[in-house]
Amino acid sequence: MLFPLLGSAARPYGVEEIPNVQVGNRYRFTSNPDGVLSPSAVAEIDSLCYSLRHRALAQVAVVAVEDIRGDDLFSFAHTLFSQWGVGRADSDNGLGILLVVDRREVRFVTGPGLEGVLPDALCKRIQMRYMLPYFREGDYSAGMVAGLRAVASVLEGSELDSGGNDDFRAADDLPVWAVFLIVFLVVLVPLGIMLVGFYRSRRCPRCRAFALVLQSRNLVGQTDHYNLFEDTYRCGKCGFVVKRQSRSARSDNNNHRGGGGMWIGGFGGGHGSGGGFGGGFGGGSFGGGGAGSRW
Repeated sequence: MLFPLLGSAARPYGVEEIPNVQVGNRYRFTSNPDGVLSPSAVAEIDSLCYSLRHRALAQVAVVAVEDIRGDDLFSFAHTLFSQWGVGRADSDNGLGILLVVDRREVRFVTGPGLEGVLPDALCKRIQMRYMLPYFREGDYSAGMVAGLRAVASVLEGSELDSGGNDDFRAADDLPVWAVFLIVFLVVLVPLGIMLVGFYRSRRCPRCRAFALVLQSRNLVGQTDHYNLFEDTYRCGKCGFVVKRQSRSARSDNNNHRGGGGMWIGGFGGGHGSGGGFGGGFGGGSFGGGGAGSRW
């Protein structure tokens, strides 16, 4: 009897077969049908995700399985989290995280509303620095918790540490051509990332034209160091309206907080406020944002 049970536990999942734990319990955000993550890790991840949602920073869904059907994790994750409607319908602030152990791959997909705060390059950095070192050792629980903590830190307005590599030699030991190369990369790579980010932020998710125009910017929350905004864009070509989150450093003369707490807002629309534990995500959608990493 042992071998059939093991075989069934490791079966590849289709999109429709991944259990959406949020539907039955609004306090749960981690689908872990194969037991890839420990109960304590699931509890901490659920707590982080609930806090992010309660403060309207993001709606996050986490899935950890042994294997899936199909070859493309991005398409699988995009379809899965789109069907679940992760994120608020009015701001598309969803983040879906898919870990597939047998593929040795983790994938983030972000809604358009998060791309300004959690761009692709930062998603990749979180995976490479905070998650993959644990995944390579087979400690999927520690890696996922570390990744979610880093995500929460960014969404709360904190800066990740620089992640400097102690293996780099001092500048005096480098040849001249290497110094020029480093300076070249330090100047041009960030500039290139900024330009790509600018053009992506102006691309309409419906008609794909670079025609989004900022219509309004509303302050929705504050941290100790940042003002947090909800920006409303309208496409000049098709009229589609997009809402995104952004942030800027707080000035010394703007240190007030809203009276009710850090954030204005709450859960995504479409859910009753009565008793019980039933939940569900807010009807958000996804574009092409996110990143994937293998180990």
